[in-house]
Amino acid sequence: MIRDYAVITLGVLTLLVTSGAVYGILTINTQIQAKPEQQLKIPDYTAELDSLKSQVDSINTQVGSMSVTLATLDTLKSNVADMNGKLTDLESKTTTVSQAVSSTPTISLAVVLDKSSYLQTDAIQITAVGANPQKTVQIELLDNTGFVVLHKTTWSDSSGKVSYQMQLSTALPAGSYQVQVISDQQTGSQAISIVASTSTATGSGSFTAQTDKSSYNNGDFIQVIGSGQAGTSITGVLTSPTGKTYSTATTIQSDGSYVMFFSPTSPYEIGNWSIAVTNLGQTKTLTIYVGTGTTTGSTTLTAQTDKSIYHKLDYIQVSGTGQPNTSISVTLSSPSGITHPQTSIVNADGTYSIVFSIPTSYETGTWSVVVSNNSQSKTLTVYIET
Repeated sequence: MIRDYAVITLGVLTLLVTSGAVYGILTINTQIQAKPEQQLKIPDYTAELDSLKSQVDSINTQVGSMSVTLATLDTLKSNVADMNGKLTDLESKTTTVSQAVSSTPTISLAVVLDKSSYLQTDAIQITAVGANPQKTVQIELLDNTGFVVLHKTTWSDSSGKVSYQMQLSTALPAGSYQVQVISDQQTGSQAISIVASTSTATGSGSFTAQTDKSSYNNGDFIQVIGSGQAGTSITGVLTSPTGKTYSTATTIQSDGSYVMFFSPTSPYEIGNWSIAVTNLGQTKTLTIYVGTGTTTGSTTLTAQTDKSIYHKLDYIQVSGTGQPNTSISVTLSSPSGITHPQTSIVNADGTYSIVFSIPTSYETGTWSVVVSNNSQSKTLTVYIET
């Protein structure tokens, strides 16, 4: 556009100069014709014409320079438009990649529950597959706001399978919840509902049973723990893959918890074993796997609780490692000094697990947990709320 204006301006200036020159020549001719008798002296306009020519050449040079500048600007404009297009395309690709990354699903565990609705006194039978083999697994119960109301720790077996029984509590209000299983960076969950118990009968709704792990090796003690009506008898029958049975019985302690041990004749049969646990006419059936591996256990005593803060009607799980096949004692002491002792046997692989129930009659405040094994002891503290 600027180039066009410059050309037009140059044309106008040239026309004006030419018109002036023609007008001057016509005027001189007129004067000569009017006065032929006088000797006229024609002015010399050569210098002026040379000056005008020089100015015209200068204008032409400037117009040429402007044309080059305009061409350069056009090239820059084209380059800027091309760069803008490439930037827009790059932004579009970046957005697409970001959306793809953000929408990539996280690897999840496959979690299976025995049912979708539970009473407040029920236990949830949790099975998960796809966990990292023989690693610690976190099991949580979340309310409808995402708050963790129960937290347990267990282990996956050598195939990455998790089996756990989570005991609920009448302290949990009825409503919608979510069972969540966490193994390293993998997470799986299932929604459940908890409904208010319609019966207050003790023993019938609170009977639970679970093994200390899901996979065992030759020579291991098989431990069954759980809860039931205090003072009642509980029996267990362990059945091998070929049908051999091993029986044991015990009495549920005053706090509602119990522990049973099985030690089948070595060598153990390889494969899936079943355990039928019966109390007050109710039977729980558990499944375990026995492999060929052997473990030596650890001679160093370790101890931990599954969490640090508990509510009444929760269960305190104390677990760790000790000297294999030796006695281990755990004493739970209230703030006022009342003690609740339990004894057990460390498994052949050096692990142990002891569970305490928390009746509503227990004191609130800080409790101590003293664990003793093979002349070693550990002291832990937990806090019990209402």
